[in-house]
Amino acid sequence: MDRQQDSTFSPLMEGLFRHVPRMNFYKFCQYIEQQHPDLPPLGKTETPGTDPVRFRPVPEMGFPASEMKRVEWDAQFPERPPTVRTTFLGLYGVDAVLPYAWLDDLVQRQEGHESLEGFLDIFNHRVMTQYYRIWLKYYYPAGFRAGGTDLVSQCLLGLAGFGIEGSSEQIAAPPSRFLALLGLITQRTRTGDGLRCVVNLLLPGAEVEVREFYPQWFNLESPARLQRDEPVSLQRSAVLGRRFKESNSAVHVTITPINIQQVEGLLPGESIHTDLMALLRAYLGYRFDACMNMNVKRSLLPKAQLGESRVRLGLTAVLGMKQWDKQHQAITVNLGRYVGLAAGQQ
Repeated sequence: MDRQQDSTFSPLMEGLFRHVPRMNFYKFCQYIEQQHPDLPPLGKTETPGTDPVRFRPVPEMGFPASEMKRVEWDAQFPERPPTVRTTFLGLYGVDAVLPYAWLDDLVQRQEGHESLEGFLDIFNHRVMTQYYRIWLKYYYPAGFRAGGTDLVSQCLLGLAGFGIEGSSEQIAAPPSRFLALLGLITQRTRTGDGLRCVVNLLLPGAEVEVREFYPQWFNLESPARLQRDEPVSLQRSAVLGRRFKESNSAVHVTITPINIQQVEGLLPGESIHTDLMALLRAYLGYRFDACMNMNVKRSLLPKAQLGESRVRLGLTAVLGMKQWDKQHQAITVNLGRYVGLAAGQQ
């Protein structure tokens, strides 16, 4: 088991070894793997010869105060991997299941205990590394990688429609952002509560009001009239006038930010506004339009003067007013419109 190899650790890991009793076992294993990216992960190979450390139980019967007790080095063979003494899931130690006669020999360091301890340590190390691999497999946050590049995240994104190659490039937002919206995007219906959750993902704490079945006027390119070439059917296509009102394809969203950072980010052309339109495209698709407004308290707006404050005419530039009015009044800023399908409308 103790195959000789040159195990080198950074000064950071050597410092962590001194504070091993205060560390979590799973995090410690992750740090070990990050320290040796060129080696296979712990417990991944058939033999433990490539593992940088060896896990062995503490040969003591005292009450364990931590998951790991200490780190030991072999003074006779310093090139061998260090030993990490654990306090759980061992074949000997405080919670072992072996006969007490064997445990007493190991605890009291009786003659010949080295052979028995070395034999059991073959299984101890393997049990600990496989236990870590099981946790890593079934605990999703542990295996998550930045950008959602891990296998589980890619499978989850496939449920939301991003599994096809090239589909993520059609959305102007990182695909990993949609991991928080899987429960909403995978539903076949689109609701007002779901739209609030989409907005609150980018604007935590902001008040979002969604008005469903928002009426809007559509202009007719060819109003109905008496003619011989294109007859009008009163039962199907007869519409009096040059426009009509429709309430089934649009919603009205009003956002009330809680700080100036959200106000500035929601303005057209800013980062939050761009990300919001990308999320609306993924959630609403081509089936619905969205009219976007923002209610801003005057107390959040900077003074309309030359300086470092980013005042935008027609959006956040307001004249001075009394302190009471400034705290209790709000202005409405038009954030534009999300259009699922382009249509001639006003």
